Amino acid sequence: MHKIQDLFDPSKKLNRDIESVVTFGAKTEQDLSSEIREYVVTEKLHKNYENVIQDLQEAFDNSSKEVGIWVSGFYGSGKSSFAKYLGLSFDRSLLIDGVVFGDRLMSRIQDTAITAMHKTIIARHNPQVVMIDLTTQSVAGKIASVSDIVYYETLKLLGITKSTDQKVMCFIDMLHSEGKYEEFCKLVETEKHKTWESVESNDLAANLIAASLAPRVLPAYFPDSASYKDITLSSALNEKERFTRLYNLIKEKTGKDKIIFVLDEIGNYVASNVELITNVQGMMQVFKDEFRGDVWVIATAQQTLTEDNPHAQLNSAYFYPLNDRFPVKVDIEANDIKEIITKRLLGKSQEGQSYLKKLFSNNEGVLKNSIHLTLQERSIYNQVLTDETFANLYPFLPVHIDILLSLLQKLASRTGGVGLRSVIRLIRDILVDNHLADATIGQMAGPEHFYDVLRTDMEKNSSKEIVIAADKAIQMFNGNALAVRICKTIAVMQLLDDFNLSFDNLCALLYNFVGSNFDKSKVRDILDEIMQSDGLTLQEVDGKYQFMTNAILGIREERNKIIPRDIEKADVLQKQLQDMLSPAPSVNVYSSKTITAGVELTERNRPYNIHTATSLKINVRFVDGASYNETHQYLLTESTRQENSRILYWLCTLSKDKEAILQEIVRSQNIKNRHQNETNKEIQAYLRAQSDNAEEKKRQLTQILREAMANSEIIFRGSPQQVNEETYKTVALKQIAEKVFEKYPLASTNMKSDCVTKLASYSDITTIPAALNPFGIINTSKGTIDTSNAAIAEIKDFIALRNEATGQDVVNHFERDPYGWSKDTIRYIVALMLKASIIQIRVAGKNITVFGDSAVDAMSANNSFNKISISLNTEGALTIPELLKAAQNLTSLFNSSRIAPVKDQIAKEAYARIKYYQPRFNSLIPDFTGLHLAGLQNMQLAVNYGQRILDSEGGEAAYLLGKDEDCVKSFKYAMDFMKCNKQAGLIDQLKHINLLSKQASTLPELTQLSDFKKHVTEVGQVYNDYIGNADLPSIVSEITDLRNQIDSFLTQACVEFQTQGNSILGDCRDEVKAMAEYPQLTDSQKIQIDTQLDNLNIDCRSNTIDGLREMVNTFVSYKMNNVDAIKNRVRNQAKSNAPAVVVTPPADPESPITPGGGEEPGNGEGGSAVQDSGIKASQVKFKKRITTKADLQAIIDELTKLLATVDDNNPVVLNINE
Repeated sequence: MHKIQDLFDPSKKLNRDIESVVTFGAKTEQDLSSEIREYVVTEKLHKNYENVIQDLQEAFDNSSKEVGIWVSGFYGSGKSSFAKYLGLSFDRSLLIDGVVFGDRLMSRIQDTAITAMHKTIIARHNPQVVMIDLTTQSVAGKIASVSDIVYYETLKLLGITKSTDQKVMCFIDMLHSEGKYEEFCKLVETEKHKTWESVESNDLAANLIAASLAPRVLPAYFPDSASYKDITLSSALNEKERFTRLYNLIKEKTGKDKIIFVLDEIGNYVASNVELITNVQGMMQVFKDEFRGDVWVIATAQQTLTEDNPHAQLNSAYFYPLNDRFPVKVDIEANDIKEIITKRLLGKSQEGQSYLKKLFSNNEGVLKNSIHLTLQERSIYNQVLTDETFANLYPFLPVHIDILLSLLQKLASRTGGVGLRSVIRLIRDILVDNHLADATIGQMAGPEHFYDVLRTDMEKNSSKEIVIAADKAIQMFNGNALAVRICKTIAVMQLLDDFNLSFDNLCALLYNFVGSNFDKSKVRDILDEIMQSDGLTLQEVDGKYQFMTNAILGIREERNKIIPRDIEKADVLQKQLQDMLSPAPSVNVYSSKTITAGVELTERNRPYNIHTATSLKINVRFVDGASYNETHQYLLTESTRQENSRILYWLCTLSKDKEAILQEIVRSQNIKNRHQNETNKEIQAYLRAQSDNAEEKKRQLTQILREAMANSEIIFRGSPQQVNEETYKTVALKQIAEKVFEKYPLASTNMKSDCVTKLASYSDITTIPAALNPFGIINTSKGTIDTSNAAIAEIKDFIALRNEATGQDVVNHFERDPYGWSKDTIRYIVALMLKASIIQIRVAGKNITVFGDSAVDAMSANNSFNKISISLNTEGALTIPELLKAAQNLTSLFNSSRIAPVKDQIAKEAYARIKYYQPRFNSLIPDFTGLHLAGLQNMQLAVNYGQRILDSEGGEAAYLLGKDEDCVKSFKYAMDFMKCNKQAGLIDQLKHINLLSKQASTLPELTQLSDFKKHVTEVGQVYNDYIGNADLPSIVSEITDLRNQIDSFLTQACVEFQTQGNSILGDCRDEVKAMAEYPQLTDSQKIQIDTQLDNLNIDCRSNTIDGLREMVNTFVSYKMNNVDAIKNRVRNQAKSNAPAVVVTPPADPESPITPGGGEEPGNGEGGSAVQDSGIKASQVKFKKRITTKADLQAIIDELTKLLATVDDNNPVVLNINE
């Protein structure tokens, strides 16, 4: 074994979940299962259960007059668990894991005799248990008596009533006792049209209904409604009567005649109030006298009936008599909790137990000597340490448990234990969370561990100054482990007034390792060093160490030397007035506007702000009687000045001197402020007393000031008026406010923030609801806006004086007096002015004259409205006839639906229409330009006017359509042309004629085309006449005819050209076949030539200009190229078909020789010589180009033949064919 955790029983899981504290009100099966499983019944608790159950059985069996059980114990001792489990054990319906809770408790007690008595009580008497947690009543801040709580909580448990009002509950009791309850419920349903159950929990409604119906159902008790209303609580039912009634109700509802009330923490609840203690005493007396042992009370408290709770020291004389009312005492002792801690958490394994006992035996002398505490007031700090207790509680010592319990008791005494953990949970947290279980065996716990786990609770329980002082020392000595332990130990032990924290006892508490030698001199040195350190407050006072502050005497002397300055006294007076006059004075004027006045204090001729000044300011002055007349005359004059016309002077005359009180307040506040960071509890107590003193003086000052206000006057614009603390506001301030805000009625309705957006949502202002027309500015029957309205006139004049104003300027001006209009109302009126064309606005550099989307966006919220610029619309408003004309033109030109003659509606519709048509207008401009149409100017005008309307978001539409004839004409021209173009394709027809004319002019000059080109020229002349006419839609039929005409000419030209062209090509075919060479062709060559000749034919693919051009190009190509190529081919093929060589023998001598193969004389080479000589010659002709061997061989063969005959007389003439 090495670590402390190795010593524990393996079945005891240190890190298991342990509740911080057993909650009395936790009654779920899961909670109870967990609690009862961990519940440890010690020998003393066993005896307590035995005594209580035996007393209850005897009382119920024998009608004993003893009715009270007082369960006492320190905080976390288990007293609430004892009472809770005992009470719940009598409820046979309460099952935990399928087992009756009472049986589970008996199995923990493990005593057959006790179990038998418990079962006997249930079998014979089956008591009704009512469990009430008084801590919840206390936390909720209630001060009801305990008897009231018992009474009401029981009625709720029984389901008698949902009401918490005592008078109503008593009335319902009477109804039940008189048998009138059902009749009453039916009356409520018949006459009030509600069920009693639905209103019962509403105390006010329930009282009213009860008062009205009480005379009907209980006339003997309540002759009229007033008798119910006037009845007092005490006269309704006395304690005896109501508890008798309650007892009978319990019997009636449950069938049980034995009752046990379990009241948790009654000690804390009643200890601070004498009346509460007396009430408990009276209730217990009634139970004892009237029910003779049938009604019992089990009460828990942190103190015994013979001890004084720190909060109850003044009441101890009254608290003690409860001792007789609770004769059965159950005291949960410290030793019980030690045994519980051992069994639940610190239980060791057998090996661990032996190890620790041996460790103790080996070091008993050193250990006992080192931990011995001296001169203690309480014996619990000096209990004998044995090997058994050492082994059971290690790493804690028995004294550690006692100290922890005392610390918890101390902390709980200040708050009732709210938020505190149980001692078992604290021990578990020290072992697990603070890792003490991981330490080496021999290490022990100590108060420094207690400080770590209780530090937060100390801060919350009036020990914050100790924690601050200790933490400051800990931080300074952070590197010294012993010094840190010393600081923590002193800080936590300082809470225990009955513990003598001397040097020796401090060393005993610091001893933390079994068998070690502890050097006390180191402790002494460290203590001296801490106490001598600047800023640390550790001191040894009367032999005890504690963190404290400097002496109170020094602070008192310092306070008395404070000389209050005038500004400090005025500051106190200023803050008092702020409290007295908070919230700022305000009145309601003209039924709809609340005017809040600023308040200013003038003290010693200097102003001090109480509430920030608005349009109206109250100047308060407090003067004594001697100064009244002088100040009164001064203010009469001062109030008539123009700059003071909005100031209400309130002159209050003091009957008592305020100076001495102001000085006391300043001194107390100053000394507290100077030492507000002090941590010493003595100084803090003194400073708290100073705070209390300052508050008391402030109350006195307030009283003096109120008395002065009760004897005061208001001076406004030279007129005085007597007032008091109430009438200065309800009468004087109201009258004055109405004078200051005299023009508020012009626009007295506060419009909603979305008023501008909603206004824009109505395209037809004749349908605008009254909520959007509170000032009647809009004439909904005529659909017009009253531009002469007074509110509009005020804003118009304001803008006119400045030429231009921002939205912020307008708001700032009309929010103030004499108007006081709301921001939203101002925006609404300005929006109507734009809608009526009275003004124009500029947003982001763009002028807007119409109430369109951009204007709405800019004016829909206060922030954006502030940024716009507003000026008058110098163009002025259009007349009704002009607006009507604009609306009519818009409808007729653009096929709009009928709209009202209102500018913004015209703008909205025009903007939408132009936005649609403008791209279409623009798309026609290139065609007008390209075709040189005479209407180009009109179309361009329409585009320009359209852009103006778009740029102004429709703002200029009403003017342009109502007054600008050129605009109307241009739009009409554009719309007519578009309509005509859509229906008749006007642009396409003009483009067709124009294109056909241009393409015809590019055709070649051929005889066959002469007539066509002549017709096209004539059409072009007519076309030029037409496009010179701006009103093309009026001659659209003529243009259509012209297109048809030129298309007809083209068709005719295509037919005629094909006919004539093919005829000429036919002649060409005949010429080829008539050539001399044609017969010399082979058959296959003739077929090829004939095929080519057959292809010389023109086809008309379409009667279009392209089809004509194609025929022309084909004809020219055939005529110019193809025919000649065919002829050349015939010639070449004929030549190719001739033999390679031809030999012509000499001619007859009588016949003249024609050299060269028949040519005229002199044409052949050498022919003249042969002819002249008369010599006979052979003629040889051969091809100029030889391409085959056969041809060449033929020539050779023929020439070889001539070799035999050739001589001078038989020459050979050679001729080469070209």
